[in-house]
Amino acid sequence: MRRPQPLPARLAILVLLLLPAAVLPGAAAAQEAGAAPPPLPAEWSAGFRLGLFDMINAADSYDAIYGDPMPQIGGQVERARGRLRFALSLDYGMVDGERVLLTGGGVRGTGIEEELVLAPLHLTAAWRFDPAARWEWSAGLGPSLLYWSTDSIGGGDSGSDFGGSVVAGVRRRGAAWDLGGELRWSTFPGALDDTGGVTEFYDEDDPGGLALTFLALRRF
Repeated sequence: MRRPQPLPARLAILVLLLLPAAVLPGAAAAQEAGAAPPPLPAEWSAGFRLGLFDMINAADSYDAIYGDPMPQIGGQVERARGRLRFALSLDYGMVDGERVLLTGGGVRGTGIEEELVLAPLHLTAAWRFDPAARWEWSAGLGPSLLYWSTDSIGGGDSGSDFGGSVVAGVRRRGAAWDLGGELRWSTFPGALDDTGGVTEFYDEDDPGGLALTFLALRRF
C-alpha cells in the first residue's frame, strides 16, 4: 500500500500542476498588452522657417565685417514614415556690414557698406526618437548646398559650394500643425579659398556655422 504524501508535498504537486494553466493565459495577455503599436501612417508636411545664423566656422572674418547674427527665413517640405523623416529646407539670409582695411595691427573699418547673402539648401535624414509622443525629439544629418554673395561699392563676389550639416530638433505635435525648433551646424570647407581679403588674413575658408531656427509645419 502506498503511503499518503504529507500535506506540503501534495500542495507542492498541486501548485506545479496548476502553474501552467495560471501562467500561460497571463503570459498571453502580457504579450498582447506589450505588443508593438501599429506603425504610424506616412505623412507629408510643409511650412516655414524663421531663425538666426552665426558663422562660427569663420568667426573672426565674419565678426570683423558683419558682427551681428544673420536673420534667416525659409521654407521646408518633408516626408515622415515610422521613425524616419526626410526633409528638404531652403533658407535665405542677408546682413549688412562694413568693409575693412587689413593692417599689421588687425582690421580697420572704412565706413563703406558691404552686404552678405547666404542661401543654404539642406537635405536631411532624421531619426525620430518617439514619433507618437506629443513632444518629439529628433537628430539627423545630410548633404547641403550653399549659395553666397557679397556686394559693395565697386563690386562683390559670389559662389556656390557643397557641404553638409547635422541637426537636433524638438517639436510639439498639434491637431494639424507641428511647432518646434532645431539647432543645425553646417560646414562648407574650402568655399572661401579663392576670395582672399579678410578670410585669407584670418586663414578661414568655411562659411558654415550654427543656425537656431523656429519651425511651423502643416501635416497633409
